[in-house]
Amino acid sequence: MRDGEAVSSPRWPVHAALFSAQTGFALFPIFGKLALASMPALALAALRVVSAAVLLELFRRAGRHPGIAPGDRGAVLLYALLGVSFNQVLFILGLSLTSAINTTILTATIPVFTLIAAVCLRHEALTARAAAAVGLAGAGALWLVDVGHFDWHSRSLRGNLLLLGNAVCYSFYLVLSRPILARYSALTIVSHVFLYGAGPIVLVAIPVLARFAPARVTPVSWASLAAVVLFSTVMPYLANSWALARTSASRVAFYVFLQPLLASLLAVVVLHERATVQTLCAGALILAGLAVSLARGRLPARPIP
Repeated sequence: MRDGEAVSSPRWPVHAALFSAQTGFALFPIFGKLALASMPALALAALRVVSAAVLLELFRRAGRHPGIAPGDRGAVLLYALLGVSFNQVLFILGLSLTSAINTTILTATIPVFTLIAAVCLRHEALTARAAAAVGLAGAGALWLVDVGHFDWHSRSLRGNLLLLGNAVCYSFYLVLSRPILARYSALTIVSHVFLYGAGPIVLVAIPVLARFAPARVTPVSWASLAAVVLFSTVMPYLANSWALARTSASRVAFYVFLQPLLASLLAVVVLHERATVQTLCAGALILAGLAVSLARGRLPARPIP
């Protein structure tokens, strides 16, 4: 394969990666709430990111993936701050202050912010198809989680604003980090993003970690932390980054709309809850938006370095 030559990416592996990533992210509020039952929010953020960074670096070295060139380290540090440091701290603090339903609603703003960021930075063009897809799926997501019960009380307000900040940071991370994935493997980028992003989180969490008593953490919280690291961090970030190298940032973000739908389906399968008419209709809107978004030709090819 010559330098600069491109290879076409089949559709189904990319969509499968995006679907699996959102499944992992959809599980995080469940595992996260269980972990937070006996663990401070900043301690959870620090343990999550440091554990993920160690695992990813071990995987990278085992697979003999190259490191980051000195000229790219500044850019990767920016991606680490947006996609890990600010993103993780804002999300976990927001989750600890507000409800799960508020978290789900505000997470669904990520595709909107990503599309806006991509258009403003001239990485993508705003098309009628993209706007229609975001509108359809966004309406379905808001209907599914019943936006009428959104809580703006004082404690929840602080959590909601933190979650909005998280959504903005993650949106810019998706848009800005996409070009560098054409020159490195997903594992190389994600491992360095977590390695660089872990430091600021640990610095912020030092006062909490100094008072942290591991003996007070329940076995359920430790098991939930392990699930958060493996199933809701390492695997989703790798799958998302692999897909991001093969399609647009707005399409990767669009799959966030599946999170409330997946959470509802998991509740039916795992918790034996009943699927309501609201769930079915809202799910149909989300899937319709996804269909509109995907109703194009082949996915953009990924340049091979």
